[in-house]
Amino acid sequence: MSKDKKGKAKGEGADGKSKKGKKAKGSLVVGAEGSGQGAKVSGVAPVGSAQQEAPPPIEGPGSALVIMAHPDDAEFLCAGTVAKWCAEGWDVRYVLVTGGDKGTHDESMTPEKLAAIREEEQRAACRLLGVKELILLGYPDGFTSESSELRGQIVRLLRIHKPDVVITWDGFRGSFNHRDHRNVGIATMDAVYPIVRDRLFYQRDEEDGLPSHQVNEVLLAGAAEPDYTVDVTAHWETKVDAILCHVSQVGGRTKADFVKERAEREEKEPGRPIEERFRRWSIRRPARQAAAAEPAPDAGGGTTSAGAGAGAEVGAVSEKELVEAGKLKGQREG
Repeated sequence: MSKDKKGKAKGEGADGKSKKGKKAKGSLVVGAEGSGQGAKVSGVAPVGSAQQEAPPPIEGPGSALVIMAHPDDAEFLCAGTVAKWCAEGWDVRYVLVTGGDKGTHDESMTPEKLAAIREEEQRAACRLLGVKELILLGYPDGFTSESSELRGQIVRLLRIHKPDVVITWDGFRGSFNHRDHRNVGIATMDAVYPIVRDRLFYQRDEEDGLPSHQVNEVLLAGAAEPDYTVDVTAHWETKVDAILCHVSQVGGRTKADFVKERAEREEKEPGRPIEERFRRWSIRRPARQAAAAEPAPDAGGGTTSAGAGAGAEVGAVSEKELVEAGKLKGQREG
């Protein structure tokens, strides 16, 4: 596993050169749906959430961390979104937990050789999409566990890069799911809520000068019931080119095959946009809690925090949903 002296996973640019992460400029802003400037949102906030209306579309430019299990996961799931964001000036980084060293039926292949091949394929896809940095954690394919070590590495990366948005697997979907996909999704979701925002988790980060951070938006890929769509029609060709970078995984398919499939779909459903779909967690501090957290004068003329100890809870994600997610996690651990 690749780490520096302080225990951080080493990050490298798409060309393989080491780079230091820096916080992206810009923030998420509210935009009008149908403007073409941001993702389209569908559905409404869960009943009982602090925010009853659907949150605004995700717009930027901002920064995003895409946390996946294997090389090629991101290309199949969200390369259109990544291409769109990079074209809009977003700062996008990839984190790959495993090297994908088991994904072959070639009897002459070894895990070490396959991992090297797939790393180069992923770097080529990152260069094509405009991804700023590829961070490899180096876990063996197929053996990922939802461990404290993995959560800690993800928390540290979130505190280093301070993303506005995280994209990862939906670890809690009820249908069939690859072990690595499931555990990477769960570890990332746990890292985002509540660990990364609470400074007393993984205190070595604070000792190393990495303050807590709150991620406000999470897009869960591979969800059984997606409620958020991104129109990637304008970036479909870039997505296909990125997928085709993974030569070892596409079974000999060519760009002509993808073009033919799109033409057949267009004939059946003229004008239908090409979309990538996610389940969205919009984690925000409700207005009443934000007001309660503001310092208030005390009897001695100083200030006290009325909201001390109150967490920055959910907006579009209901308390009930987070509780249920915790129950599911407890059942798995039991």
